[in-house]
Amino acid sequence: MELIELIYISTVTTPLCDEELESLRRQCAAANQLRGISGMLLYDGHHFMQVIEGERPRVEQLFEHIKQDKRHINVEALICNPIKKRNFRKWAMGLIDLDKNPSYREVKKSRPHRRLPLSYKLLKSFRNHEFEIDEHIERSFGN
Repeated sequence: MELIELIYISTVTTPLCDEELESLRRQCAAANQLRGISGMLLYDGHHFMQVIEGERPRVEQLFEHIKQDKRHINVEALICNPIKKRNFRKWAMGLIDLDKNPSYREVKKSRPHRRLPLSYKLLKSFRNHEFEIDEHIERSFGN
């Protein structure tokens, strides 16, 4: 079976409190573990960005389910690529709330010879508020 990574961004309908985020993480981690899906979710108080990894049919089925979730709108797939190995294999559902963990916003030096996968680069850009899609921003904030 082909392994893929799917990366999406969305806008939350209502900001989530700590308890709601933890409930979301627990619920998704349990479901993802059963499906053989791994990934990482970043939350900045207004938006989600998530990387989902696994077998193509399972990831695509999960993404269809994610798009129906009422906690967010404007769910947009950014990338869907085949991968040779998982980048987040240790997490059925990793979650970082960037507003609660400001240390994650600090730019870390990486070894110059280490090539980061695209998913890491996108998450890093989102974390550092470098990631912007004009159409997405306009829909989110009405500018």
